[in-house]
Amino acid sequence: MDAYLRAYDAKSGAELWQGPVAGARCRQPHDLSLKGEQYVAIGAGGHSESGTTIGDSMVAFRLPRSGEAPSLWSRTIDRPGGRFMAEAIAFGLVIVLLVIAVWRWRRRRRARV
Repeated sequence: MDAYLRAYDAKSGAELWQGPVAGARCRQPHDLSLKGEQYVAIGAGGHSESGTTIGDSMVAFRLPRSGEAPSLWSRTIDRPGGRFMAEAIAFGLVIVLLVIAVWRWRRRRRARV
């Protein structure tokens, strides 16, 4: 119900991968291959009766190649809460820059007097 598609190791149960989808309700995933790349495609969406985001879409993820490490984006931003944290950090940086700008402006203003 958190709008993420996850892959788990069948033996250990460890989470191998996850990716965001457009809605919390997902249909049966489909495995396909195109030009030597492996993909997982799902129909995702939600409706007001289930209390999820309204919408429908088809989402496809390219699976990592052998030995390919996940990108920084997928390890941070695409994790649950990652976008919120990125926005919170950006907002914090804007506030810090505004405080510095006001401090410098007041300092220059006092120096003139």
